[in-house]
Amino acid sequence: MRWYWYLILFGVSVAVSTLVSASLVIHEKVFRGNSEQAKQILNGARKDASPVVQMRVATYDHMQALPHESLTMRSADGLNLKANWYPNGNSKKTAILVHGWRSAPWWDYGGVFELLIDAGYSVLAVSQRALYESEGKYVTYGVREQEDLRGWIDLVLQRFGADRSIALMGVSMGAATVLLATGKALPQSVKCAVSDCSYTRAADLFREGSKGWLPISRLCVDLVSRLRTGASYFPADAKKAVAHSQTPTYFVHGDVDEVVPYRMMGELYAACTAPKEQWTVPGAKHGEAYATDPEGYKARILPFLERYCSGGKSLKQKVR
Repeated sequence: MRWYWYLILFGVSVAVSTLVSASLVIHEKVFRGNSEQAKQILNGARKDASPVVQMRVATYDHMQALPHESLTMRSADGLNLKANWYPNGNSKKTAILVHGWRSAPWWDYGGVFELLIDAGYSVLAVSQRALYESEGKYVTYGVREQEDLRGWIDLVLQRFGADRSIALMGVSMGAATVLLATGKALPQSVKCAVSDCSYTRAADLFREGSKGWLPISRLCVDLVSRLRTGASYFPADAKKAVAHSQTPTYFVHGDVDEVVPYRMMGELYAACTAPKEQWTVPGAKHGEAYATDPEGYKARILPFLERYCSGGKSLKQKVR
């Protein structure tokens, strides 16, 4: 073999090694959960004097003070997932709250939790896999999480009554999880959904934030995801899911979202085949719709929830 073939083989091996190493690092950075850091996040938030963060801390304290039941559910792939159930008298109205990446219910639903309790809703505050109080090492951007959400829906109906009227509410990755779930058949008890700053597809989100990743880089990261979690991130396609949805959905997004591009709400809204509404929140950053305009949130979202969860119009859905 001529000398230059050795040089070519060496260059290829270095390139492949670099690509594999980079893919492992990127996956660790983007997909790694933070359940082991839950207490540190709260401690850091208590030291932050900003009004938005202090509102979230107040919600944490309120959630801790209210009577609630800690629930555990085993996921399909063997993780112990956690949620807290907040009963609200004899009301059958129920909101299931699904938080986003490296977040927590008290953070993403600061202020909203109290709004729902005051409006008479029982609340299930879910801890997503690998995040906050639940087991797991990596997230899957909605692929496994939508299965987890369906499990929580079934648990609520089995434990607390099949006659409940359920609203699914998600923020960021939690919103994508909700939309992915609505793309499949759900129990008739699920009446509506609220999607706050969801992405269209995980692949679209990564492309936006990749700053020039080559397509082969994204494929390698996906391969790492398959090896580590058993799931590709490409099926995390909320835009495709809403095209099959029968669940009335309210889309919310801030127009200065620095994480998920604002235009993605328009794409999701256009693709959705279920009854739908949308609200652009001027000046709202990622996940800060309520914090930016609490009165606007109350005036829009509560009537939407009441329309479907208080015996009003709802669509008959096929039960899987």
